[in-house]
Amino acid sequence: MRFLRINEVRERIGLGRTSIYKMVNEGTFPKPVRVLGKKVAWIDSEVDEWIMQRIADERGDAIPEMKC
Repeated sequence: MRFLRINEVRERIGLGRTSIYKMVNEGTFPKPVRVLGKKVAWIDSEVDEWIMQRIADERGDAIPEMKC
C-alpha cells in the first residue's frame, strides 16, 4: 500500500484537481487521508478500485479481480 498525492491521482485517472475534489465531495471518489499537517493523499488501492469500478460500470461487467 502506498499514498498518492494529488498530482499522481490526476495522472492516474486523467482528471483535474477540481473534478477530483468535486467527486470526493459528492461521495463518488475515495476520500483522501491526512498524512502530515495539512497534506493529504489517497490510498493507491482505493484509487485502483475506483478505476476498476468505472471500467466495470462502462462495460456492464463484474469488477475484474486485481492482482497485487
